[in-house]
Amino acid sequence: MFQDSEKQLSEMGQFFKIARKRRGWRQGDVAQRINVSIDTVKRAEKGAKGLSVGNILDLLSLYNRLDAFNEVINPDNDSVGISMETERLPERVSSQHYDRDF
Repeated sequence: MFQDSEKQLSEMGQFFKIARKRRGWRQGDVAQRINVSIDTVKRAEKGAKGLSVGNILDLLSLYNRLDAFNEVINPDNDSVGISMETERLPERVSSQHYDRDF
């Protein structure tokens, strides 16, 4: 696993923990609300790898932060992909003659 990924998982886990505590919920409360085990909530709060994307999305939704995930995966925010796409654009575009004889 990439070092940056491990750091992000750890930070995400801390976010989940803070969000839960701010709401005055126990780990069992969160587990019940998103229909997972308490162990899954503990692992999420520790930033453990191997959680399903579904569980992460459920937690983000529970804490009203699903918009943050959508912002991350939005292709309009993919600066690397946009740059690569721009590099592939042709320098010239030839005119096309359409056969209008139907």
